[in-house]
Amino acid sequence: LEGRQSLAIVGGIIEPGEEAYDAAQREVHEELGLFCKLTSLGRFRTDVNRGMGWVNSFIAHDCEKKNIDSTAKDSINPSEEVGVADTERQDVISMTLSDVKKNVQLGKFLEVQWSNTVALAMLDSRYH
Repeated sequence: LEGRQSLAIVGGIIEPGEEAYDAAQREVHEELGLFCKLTSLGRFRTDVNRGMGWVNSFIAHDCEKKNIDSTAKDSINPSEEVGVADTERQDVISMTLSDVKKNVQLGKFLEVQWSNTVALAMLDSRYH
């Protein structure tokens, strides 16, 4: 992001053998400690000219904090994790819908996949 700060949504990489929905649930739990129901907002191409990548956008709802069995083993071998070298610094913040709208208008979500997902969620009348 060229040294600039950006707002971001929860996200990550789909690990080998993982479905997009499961990856999204895992990322929400890893980054926020929540278990949520998810509704798909769509699947979109990124970097089309090189034929690389997809963005799977979801909106989380009915979220709960739950304790999980600490002895449960993650099905992904840490040495095989695609995003293991992710070094970006993250601070979790809570915003009202009007704060989100204001920050979208101010261009605070710098990555197109984040602004796309936020815009789609704001347009989805089921959740506001």
